[in-house]
Amino acid sequence: MKKVLFRFLLLAGIFLNFQQIDAQRVALKSNLIDWATLSPNLAVEMRLNQKLSLDISATTHPFSFTIADMKATHVRLQPELRYWFNRPMARHFVGVGLLGGLYNVKFNKNFYEGDIFGVGVSYGYVFVLSRHWNLETTLGVGVARLRAFKYREDEQKPDTPNWYRWSPIPIRLGVTFSYIFK
Repeated sequence: MKKVLFRFLLLAGIFLNFQQIDAQRVALKSNLIDWATLSPNLAVEMRLNQKLSLDISATTHPFSFTIADMKATHVRLQPELRYWFNRPMARHFVGVGLLGGLYNVKFNKNFYEGDIFGVGVSYGYVFVLSRHWNLETTLGVGVARLRAFKYREDEQKPDTPNWYRWSPIPIRLGVTFSYIFK
């Protein structure tokens, strides 16, 4: 999965190299749902041509506190290539995205420290609020491979990852405000 993420980012870099990026083609974004889970986040979306854009978001949850005997921290990176039915950054779009991240979860007396790599598809709609502001709603599903060091509170952390899962996941869930540079 790491090779797939690297190839996707390399391909995105090649696309961007051939495209002229100016102020009318870039948006700075933040997801309100991530903020509601106390996960600071920031995204950049760049228009590649008349129908495609590249969205790259980064999110972290660095805070460590316990709620209902569960504690979690994470960091994730999500690049997504979007196809727009009208024009980039307005109305309907579908996307193909990747997910990569690290997590550290304590649930009851079990610890999971590992990584996640996933791929999925998404659908979204962007409401144009003004010349510079947009509101985006997004929902996406996919599959992810989770790998972790799993151990109990009274055990020592193993030397190698000992817990592996393929799981369906919501790869995108967002209500996002965007500022478009014009």
